[in-house]
Amino acid sequence: MPKLKEIDVNYEQIKELVYQLAFEKKLALINELVMDRSYKEKFYRYTESLLTKYNIPGMNESQLDGFLHS
Repeated sequence: MPKLKEIDVNYEQIKELVYQLAFEKKLALINELVMDRSYKEKFYRYTESLLTKYNIPGMNESQLDGFLHS
């Protein structure tokens, strides 16, 4: 795996490799990624930047539920 850091791998190549995985392996990969602490931090930072970028107001759980299901 360290050799991959030296190679320029683009998103399409990664996507094609993931598509070739069996369903259980895809789920295992997703699970491993989301359990990574840095993933959570980056995800929350990204969503906060979307709030600012699109000027989305803060919402409580019921308001958010209504917003997402409308």
